[in-house]
Parts: sequence; C-alpha cells; structure tokens
Amino acid sequence: MKYPLILSHIYKERVWGGDRLRKTEPPTGEDWVLSVRDGDNSVITNGEYAGMMLSEALDIQEKFPLLIKFIDSKENLSIQVHPDDKAAALMGGEGGKSEMWYIIDALPGSYIYLGMKDEADIEELRNTVLCGDDPTPYLKKIPVSVGECYYIPAGTPHAIGGGNFICEVQQNCDTTFRMYDYGRQRELHLREAAMALKKTVIHAPTTSNLLAECEYFRAELFEVEGSAEISAKNDGFISLTLVAGEASICQDGVMYPLQERDSVYIPAGEEKYLLSGNAKLIKTTI
Repeated sequence: MKYPLILSHIYKERVWGGDRLRKTEPPTGEDWVLSVRDGDNSVITNGEYAGMMLSEALDIQEKFPLLIKFIDSKENLSIQVHPDDKAAALMGGEGGKSEMWYIIDALPGSYIYLGMKDEADIEELRNTVLCGDDPTPYLKKIPVSVGECYYIPAGTPHAIGGGNFICEVQQNCDTTFRMYDYGRQRELHLREAAMALKKTVIHAPTTSNLLAECEYFRAELFEVEGSAEISAKNDGFISLTLVAGEASICQDGVMYPLQERDSVYIPAGEEKYLLSGNAKLIKTTI
C-alpha cells in the first residue's frame, strides 16, 4: 500500500454544534477525519483501496493510537475531564485520553477553560464536583486566538467555549466524564470525574511549528506555499490534516486534490510525496 490514503468524514451531531462543518438540525459539532473505532471507522476514498475501511486495508489487529477530529462549538461544551491511563484502568475504561487543540477560528471573545487556577485546591474542586455544583470558579478561563495550540494532559479539567473552531489530535479514546453541563439534560459523571481529576501544569499556548509533543503523539504545523516534499517514515505512519487552504498530493505521477478538513494517511515506507498549493496542515506521528 504505497500511495496516500484520503479518508472519509464522520460527522457527529452535538447539542452545542454550529454550522461551520455542515448545516443540519440537530447541529453538527464534530467531524472525525482519522478514526479506527467500532462503528466509526474511516473509509478510504481514493485509489485502489477506495471504499475499504482503513482498518481492513491496513489489517489493523490492535488498538489504533490516534483519533483526529474537527470541533465546531456554537455553544459552550460541558466542563469535563478525561482519565489518564492509570485512572482508566482502575475504573475499567478503555484507556486514557490526552489531547491537543489547534485554534483554526475563534469569534471575538471566545475562550476555553483549561486547568485549575494556581490558588485552587484539588480537594475543594473534587467536593464541588461531587455535589454537582459549578466548578468554573476553580478553573482558568483563557481567551484564545487563531493559530494557538493548547496541550491538555489527561486528568485536566477543561471545556471549549462557544465560538471556537478547533482541530483536535488525541489518544484514541472516547471516554469523557462530564462534571457540569449548564443545565442541559444530559448524563453527568460526578464520581468518575472526581476520581479522574488532577492538578496538572498548564503551559502557555504554542504558536511555533511544533504544536505538541508527548509520549502519545507529535504534532507539527506543516505549511505549503507553492510546493513541499514529505517523506514517508520507515517505522510508522504519518497523518496529514488540512486545516486551511487547498493543496494536492502527488506520488508516482498520480495527483490527488485536497480540500479543507481532508485527512491523508501516509503508510510506512520509503516513498516521497509532493504537496502543491497554499495550505496549512497538521502533521501527526507517534
């Protein structure tokens, strides 16, 4: 399998979604563009393997490491937390979930909640959560700007505020514990959230080409102005996610056009690929 695999879009309706991804009712909040999960499996849309699920084409036998998605938040998401690997194992979950957010667009006044205030006490926050009270007085409310990237270690309380359009790279886990949901009639997970919470160190947002690097993934901003070459890795795949502009990817004389939000899976090997156009992409490896 020695050509770039362009993947399908998996849309998710969310009560807080907007209309940047598509205009639907209920609104669409997420577009999963690299997913290998039961019931949510990316499909190859080009070349010899068109129509096959990525997991089938690659004969994936173990848990795939990444999930990549776009998030359009017209309204605030719930205040939530994801467990780390240790907490997930104790609670019988599928695994931990560390993630990063790249801000593609943000309306004036947009913000996120990320991490605890320096003076906040973790036990007080846990008790607040267990009582079902509003935890936001304990959390950092951060105004965001286009081009910033935030890393969210598992165990960190967080929420995306309304008006944001984000590309998220994460561990392949869909476990979310809601601790507060602004009165929406959705299930809360107060005990699990309190168990998963950690007072993690929150760093300033990244604006350099290296967006995030942790034990689970490395994400870089890859900009194309005219043309640029990218080489496959011998020891693993490369994911390219187009976050702005238009481009094409060419290999062995065959050219495939790419639009915003397209996702490309580059299999391991020694091949070289030529990207042409004017675009920003997130290059993710593990």
